[in-house]
Amino acid sequence: MKEIKIAEQPWLSLHRTIRITVDGIRYRLFRASVTVAVIVVAVAFLMNILSESLIKRSVAANTRERIQNARLIYAWSAKLTSPGSLESVVADLANNPPESAIIQEIQGFGDFSDREMTELRQQAAEIAFVFSFFNGLDYAKRRSMIHTATGMGILNRLRTPAGREQFETALARIKSVHFDLPEEKLDALLEATPAVTVQLNKILTARGRAIAEINREVKNKDLLACLAEADHRFGDVIRQAGFVFDSEKLAPIIAVQAQRLIDTLHLEKSMEERPCRQLIAQQANILPADVNVIMMWDYLDSGRFADRYLERMTSAGLDVTGLDAERLVSLARGRKENTALNKAARLTVDAGRGFMGLGERLTWLLFVSMLVCGIGITNAMMMSVTERFNEIATLKCLGALDGFIMLMFVLESCFMGLVGGAIGALLGAIIGLGRVMAAFGVNFFSAIPVGDILLGMVVSVILGTLLAAVAAVVPSYKAARLAPMEAMRVE
Repeated sequence: MKEIKIAEQPWLSLHRTIRITVDGIRYRLFRASVTVAVIVVAVAFLMNILSESLIKRSVAANTRERIQNARLIYAWSAKLTSPGSLESVVADLANNPPESAIIQEIQGFGDFSDREMTELRQQAAEIAFVFSFFNGLDYAKRRSMIHTATGMGILNRLRTPAGREQFETALARIKSVHFDLPEEKLDALLEATPAVTVQLNKILTARGRAIAEINREVKNKDLLACLAEADHRFGDVIRQAGFVFDSEKLAPIIAVQAQRLIDTLHLEKSMEERPCRQLIAQQANILPADVNVIMMWDYLDSGRFADRYLERMTSAGLDVTGLDAERLVSLARGRKENTALNKAARLTVDAGRGFMGLGERLTWLLFVSMLVCGIGITNAMMMSVTERFNEIATLKCLGALDGFIMLMFVLESCFMGLVGGAIGALLGAIIGLGRVMAAFGVNFFSAIPVGDILLGMVVSVILGTLLAAVAAVVPSYKAARLAPMEAMRVE
């Protein structure tokens, strides 16, 4: 019997394999374009969701910071009017870093040492956790655990044997609720509650004395008018009372915001005068009785109308000292900016939650889209294998190994995944950017995280390529295992 010698089959270089793969894509351009389109849609959907999430998260942080800075005047007006509550002091201690001005201020009012302050801040953080736990429960669960107790009353109730027993019994019964503070820490906290309450009351008493001292200086003056001079003598009064009030950074901002608020209230009060109402009514072509403050601010955005409005204010005998058309336009645009900030705060209230900050609903949509994309690519590659039986058989007859056939199909899918991923990432980023800017406006353009979006595009391209490669494994394995004679019989 004649001996058949099977020679070792050559393995083509990667460069040659890539050339053959590219030629295959070029010859089947329509089929390849359909597969690329599937990848483009899936990656564009992914990048759209990702870019919107990244921009919303950045806008949310920017909005919180801008709102906090814009409302400093309200915070200081409240601080210089009321000493606050036990719960507000706990929140200040728990939510601010040790080097912050509010912590230094509390330490000064309480006359605490550094060690006492560190211990008090740690206890405040644990108390804040307890507050957060019970505030997150619905009415029925909360009532079954602590009845109607609120604030520091929760700790006082848990200190009683009956209150502690009720809490532990309800917690053991309600399996869906987990209290993550260890029992020994809770016991230590409840034991320290009376001492902590004394320290908190000491802070509130000192604040009350400081406010009384400021009131003696203010006398019958309006506090807002005094705050408009916060960068001068009144700032010294605040600091002498014991409040930490930065003369270089904070005081000028408070003074500017106070004066803007005074001017805003003065303009809104001018709506009570008939000449001012008539001017707006003429501009809007409505009756004076239908005029409102919102319409006034809308029209004051124009310098020409602002000049006319100042003339009406003067004719009505109103004080226009310090007011000019430019000032009125600035106030009107500032009000629009505040409206945009409030809208952005509402739209980004859930930003940062869920997987990668996408939120639960968008996370599921993302996974479903990736699943659909994978199925679509697998189907397209299976059809490609079916259409190319003759080509596969020819390659096998010419000595192509199973590994080469499999590599060729996987590379083909990777190329299409790379092209589709790049197009989809760019398209998704543009759509996401357009949608978010349409919702928030150009005021938040500076808050766009360009670096994060570019990184998201790179991740999307890589994910699209990997998805295409994984989806091509089964079809390429089928092609590699195909017997030459079986493939030749197809036609």
